[in-house]
Amino acid sequence: MRTIGVLLLISVLLTGCSRNEPDRPARPPIRVESLAIVARGGERSYMQSDREGGFLVGVVGGRADADRWTVEGLEVVRGLVIETPDGTLTADRLDSARILPYATEKFYAGGTEVVLSVLEGVNGIRTHGFGIRVRSGRPGRTTVRVLPGSDLRTAAPHPAGDHMVWTLNDGRSLILSGDHSGHAIAGGVDTSGEARFVLVVVEKGKPFAVATELLAAFDTMASARKSRMEKFLNASYVRTSDDTLTQALQWMKLSLDGLMIDQRDTFAVAGLPWDGSMDLRANAQSIAGLGLATGDYPRTAAILRSLARYQDRRPGSGTYGRLADRVAGGHATYAGADVAPWFVRELYEHVVYSNDTALVRLLYPAVRMSLDGTYGSHTDRFNFLTHGPYETWMTRSPRGNRAVEMQLLWYFQQMIGSYIATFLGDTARAGKWWRSSVETSDNFALQFADTAAKTLADHLTPGGEKGPGLRPNGIMCLEMLEKEPMRYGVTLATVRNLMLPYGVSTLAGGAISGNPSYDGPAWTWLAGPVTYALTRYDRQDLGYILTKSMARVALTEDMAGTLPAILGPGPVGVRASLVGMAEYVRTFYQDYLGLRVDLAANAITIQPKLPEELTEVEFSVYAGAHRIDGSYRRTKEEGRILLDAPDLPGAMKVNVLWMMDNGNAWRGTASLTGGRPFTLVLRQDDALLFRGDEVVELAGKRLLKNFSQKTSAAELTFSGR
Repeated sequence: MRTIGVLLLISVLLTGCSRNEPDRPARPPIRVESLAIVARGGERSYMQSDREGGFLVGVVGGRADADRWTVEGLEVVRGLVIETPDGTLTADRLDSARILPYATEKFYAGGTEVVLSVLEGVNGIRTHGFGIRVRSGRPGRTTVRVLPGSDLRTAAPHPAGDHMVWTLNDGRSLILSGDHSGHAIAGGVDTSGEARFVLVVVEKGKPFAVATELLAAFDTMASARKSRMEKFLNASYVRTSDDTLTQALQWMKLSLDGLMIDQRDTFAVAGLPWDGSMDLRANAQSIAGLGLATGDYPRTAAILRSLARYQDRRPGSGTYGRLADRVAGGHATYAGADVAPWFVRELYEHVVYSNDTALVRLLYPAVRMSLDGTYGSHTDRFNFLTHGPYETWMTRSPRGNRAVEMQLLWYFQQMIGSYIATFLGDTARAGKWWRSSVETSDNFALQFADTAAKTLADHLTPGGEKGPGLRPNGIMCLEMLEKEPMRYGVTLATVRNLMLPYGVSTLAGGAISGNPSYDGPAWTWLAGPVTYALTRYDRQDLGYILTKSMARVALTEDMAGTLPAILGPGPVGVRASLVGMAEYVRTFYQDYLGLRVDLAANAITIQPKLPEELTEVEFSVYAGAHRIDGSYRRTKEEGRILLDAPDLPGAMKVNVLWMMDNGNAWRGTASLTGGRPFTLVLRQDDALLFRGDEVVELAGKRLLKNFSQKTSAAELTFSGR
């Protein structure tokens, strides 16, 4: 697991970003068109979102050509039948498709083109829509028929003038409308010329004029959607010397943004297909990645507030203080013992990047209640967190009553709680929670470590026995181990036995114990903690094998621009995994770029661990509302870090640790001031800091000889199964 523990104690280890030299040409803007994924001959799926709970998910190519539209978890449309003057459009007639973040374009034999595009910003509560444009190679009429989804009432649709209308099971209406003298026919609408259609879900009783208005605004809305995406990508800029990684990151940022929902609660959908529920564990785990992907800290703050609303506040309840793991239909369940610890952990992550002290004050009661509830009912004599056998993230695999990563999360939860309490003047609780965190830490290795094998037990049984088998969860707990041989041993055992070329398996040997969804395949999010551990030993080259493999999955397999929850070896399981993609983005920024922002300490730390393929990186991150632009450039002779923060209100301390190709490293400190970019040039014989043409002394400059651990960690090799 990424470090935090070294955490609040060493806020100087939090990292930042770099920007172009003043005389460098402006960054080339990111164009969404450059992200086009072409499908020809094979089967690909796609996802479009209106960012309000409407998802258009389709398949192009292969034996299927399906477009499924769901709205707030309800299946509204399970497919479309499009009839043109060239005939009915079927999968076997599809020549190719172009998948873009804002539209899906299909090209059929005979010259017919179909463009599907979800409509964003539809004006109306619980109103959703998507548009269809058909260009036929011949003159004549075009018909669109709807294959009703499972949540449309079985009663036949009825025409209403130029519209066809269905009723959803929740009482809302589905309207299909077409322009150019369109008129309703059995199960659909037909029109002439270059045909445009819209499908709209509206509250019962809303006028059909909504569909007509959307048809009139079709082109404007499509253009605005594309422009919004480009603005989003350029605000959270990233471009690298590895084109595959660059495209995958840009796609995943947009996909994560597309999973966001603003309803009564603000949250992100955990994956597709979506049943309308809220997965609080997935959201709690993903705050850091979402913040780094978007720089939208008000949005991540809103997610944290939403999570806190679903806390069990019933004194005497067996789950008092827990946050719900899932909310469906207004009903919350509390079967996740790790949700509240993840919540506290990611609240910290949010606050150091945003300095949102108001949120700390608002959510302190939730933090306090989560700790009090655990102390009251769910700790043992070692001050370990206890739980049910199925109450960890591996919900289908029994894991005793004390899972290994739960103790790390519990340790962080107590430590962070102590720091928050100190900040707010609650000194009695601060002292108690601090002492308790030390007790958890002191007992951890004694109970979980196998010092001979240098591994950690995945869990303890109620009787205190160590759970058998090697799992990847122990590698999240390196911060709980004081002795370096144990930390290295846990990393070595995990990498050798569980790391695959495409992911991290959940059980050594890929063995199956009755739950193949959890035991055999590789979960995409686990690549994050493993890559973090590898970068600790300067083996980012090994971690990058996973990173590059998953980039190829996002661009060439399954659902375009996303990662599934599980790989094994092809994409399986839930698609468009929130946790998988958020952890992918977090790994890039925090582990490879080594960027951490700590506004509470008014500091940025830059400690890059760049794989060989990344010789150049340009990026933007945010310190609160202030954008920091940066770049790294690396050759055999030198490295360059450029930073610029045009609107930074004051100076920030920048702590740098840069590894040279020969294994030496430069350490030093600079000051970043708003409107005054700097360039740090690091060579074998010196490190020079430039502000324009002026050379400025790098404070605390020190050359660390033979600092890299890459050679000593050469035996870190993955299983290659």
